[in-house]
Amino acid sequence: MSVREQGFNLIELMMVIAIMATLAAIAIPSYSHYLNKSRAISAVVLTEPVRTSIAEYAMMHNGDLSHLNNQSLNMASDDLVAGSHDVSAIEISGSGPDTVQIRAILSDQLGTLTWTGTFQAKTASMIWQCTYPADTPLGHYAPAHCEAE
Repeated sequence: MSVREQGFNLIELMMVIAIMATLAAIAIPSYSHYLNKSRAISAVVLTEPVRTSIAEYAMMHNGDLSHLNNQSLNMASDDLVAGSHDVSAIEISGSGPDTVQIRAILSDQLGTLTWTGTFQAKTASMIWQCTYPADTPLGHYAPAHCEAE
């Protein structure tokens, strides 16, 4: 009666490890890209209600945005990003008589998305432009409508 041994030999185990390492080498950069892209999209989503509130504020105050900030809108940065692991802060600052900036600082030193809003008195509306610093990795992940500074 012959006894047959069961199990894997060393070559088979090494082949399985090589295949798993190859799959990991492909999957990890793709996952990292996906995470960074989702951080940029999260910044867009978190700032949307802020942009709406600023547009309403501008219409009620005849476009005077010079003194606008987080406190004047009663929108603390910590409250705006509560529960988000993608955006660390949202800062609002009036940068001119009819201009305001919203800065969304992304996590993991990815960069900052900045929305500059200008109040148009003729149409009583806000025109928004999204920018990011050109020297940050955010250029690969920023939304298509955002431009490098």
